[in-house]
Amino acid sequence: MLACIVVMLNHERTPARRLAPPRWGRVNDLLYAVTKTPEYQKTINEVKSQRAERQPAQESNTEEWGVQLIEDLPSVLRGKAVAIMAAQALSERVERTHRYESDQTRQLALMAATPNWLLAKRQLDQHGDTMKRPEKKKLLGPVITFNHALRKIIDAEQCSRMQQLTDFVGRVALTMGKSGEIAQYAENAAQITLVGMRQEIAAESVLSSMQEVHGIRGANDEEELNGIDIVVNYRGIEVGIDIKSSQTAADKANKVAREHGDTGYMAVWSGFTGRDFGNNLILENWQLGNKQGYYRSVMDAVIQQARHNVA
Repeated sequence: MLACIVVMLNHERTPARRLAPPRWGRVNDLLYAVTKTPEYQKTINEVKSQRAERQPAQESNTEEWGVQLIEDLPSVLRGKAVAIMAAQALSERVERTHRYESDQTRQLALMAATPNWLLAKRQLDQHGDTMKRPEKKKLLGPVITFNHALRKIIDAEQCSRMQQLTDFVGRVALTMGKSGEIAQYAENAAQITLVGMRQEIAAESVLSSMQEVHGIRGANDEEELNGIDIVVNYRGIEVGIDIKSSQTAADKANKVAREHGDTGYMAVWSGFTGRDFGNNLILENWQLGNKQGYYRSVMDAVIQQARHNVA
């Protein structure tokens, strides 16, 4: 796999015969491949120049991964941390220049997105209650980028087990020089994200198979800040819904929204439990097909509520 990644990233000529690479690579192999790219040398030069001109860090809740966070690392980790910085630039270049995605580019994008996601996630957990909306919106960017990288991997069925993804995120955190405690936090946060994401994927899969549904899209930044996961065009009416992993969670979220005077917010249970998924990220077709009747009744109720709000 390593040879395949290096060849792909540097656009070198590939051998005539080569075994197909595995669909999932190790963090160290990906980082080694990054060190063979122009972005790595460019990043080293930038780190050296910025080190000489380094300014005192200003206190902020929107810290980003970069030179200031790398300088304090032990030398044994500094090289890998620089490679992660280079991976961010490399991922952007690959996204611009490659027409088609591959297993390696998707995994590279996840690795590149992890550092700023981890920083943003911790800042939101620690200071989110006191942040103003513009500051929260700024932190939402890295979170969305990370979520999109995860979603692309799942949609491509490159990785079907949750543990594989959470382990990868934890290893990237360790490579950033984070403690074992922070790495475990990263794994737990990624797991929570994946639990919600697989519920959304299941909901979208069922809804997209129904004749009454004329379109589904992901929420934009503003809609996400308002708690919306997906926007569904059902029977010609577009409504945003928040997918929850249990009926209790959906009822609680709706109750809180109504207490705050938000009649437009609508949370619904996905109809699936953790037992339905196990450690899997994608359900079987027969499981999805069995929920069409449930979603028809749920969406009819959502539309009725939406019409009531308009009236």
